Amino acid sequence: MPGTTEKLSLVCAIAFVVSAALGCGASGYGPEDNPTAVRDVTGVEFGWSCRASGCGIALLPATPAPDPCTGGDTPGYGWAAGRFFSVCSACAPQSGAFVYSTQPGQCRVLACDKSADCPIMFEDSPVDVYACVDGLCQNSDQRRWPRDPLQRMDAEELCFAVHARADTNTLSAPATLQVEADLDASCTGPAFDDTCSLPSGCLAP
Repeated sequence: MPGTTEKLSLVCAIAFVVSAALGCGASGYGPEDNPTAVRDVTGVEFGWSCRASGCGIALLPATPAPDPCTGGDTPGYGWAAGRFFSVCSACAPQSGAFVYSTQPGQCRVLACDKSADCPIMFEDSPVDVYACVDGLCQNSDQRRWPRDPLQRMDAEELCFAVHARADTNTLSAPATLQVEADLDASCTGPAFDDTCSLPSGCLAP
């Protein structure tokens, strides 16, 4: 599926829900600058647990179970940070390696009412500060994460945002296929950084 492997390669930071927080480093920000819970554009709520070494997804009583995995991998939730901050249903390998597998249709961007609803990844260098822009958590550093022109990876997240997670949790799901077909028609190519016009029906940032 166009854009699938490219999206994962551009993720600048990854954490899996099995561990509350992973990372290292220090900055002028810290755990106290983060929310204790986040929600995605579909309304699903997650805990957001921070300590001095970093932050990670935590499950709340209202958080639905992640998508099932095959081959004995462990299902859970992870996060992906780019222009938008997303939470992904994911599978961790039995080996315990600090990796997970997911696909764009299993990820949803975080929604917000104010910037305090968005994460600040203080363990990164440079720090990734997410602010509430047009109701979505977006990276404040527009030099590294420009908002114009729209890149395919970002358009993909905006197009999946209007669908329930369950409708796009496989590559063969009709909604997944439609999103990718719409992007093929609206983007200059299949790479994650190819430019796009936003297809109709997608969430406008």
